[in-house]
Amino acid sequence: MSNKKQLPKIYCFSNRKDGGDGIAYAMAEDGHILGSHWCSDESYVSHDLGVTEGSRPDRHEIYKKHYPDGYEMKFVCVADVKAHKGLQKAFKLNEKLAEKGEEEA
Repeated sequence: MSNKKQLPKIYCFSNRKDGGDGIAYAMAEDGHILGSHWCSDESYVSHDLGVTEGSRPDRHEIYKKHYPDGYEMKFVCVADVKAHKGLQKAFKLNEKLAEKGEEEA
């Protein structure tokens, strides 16, 4: 058994069903959107949103504010979005955040 602390995840994915030209998001596992970028193809998502080691230190400043104790970056390709349990849970939490925001408005 491992005592290693599980770090929260930040999922990065293209919001296009075909993975083509369109918006990509960095979504925290708690449902918060931490960033977005227009990518011409999903192959650029990892670099543009900071999944690739050493890329986009500016984005990591934002991510560190949300998860000051650390986090793990995960790229989810379009083909895996619907079956990805962690990302699907984050989508549901995002919906709840949106509902709460509407109630507070």
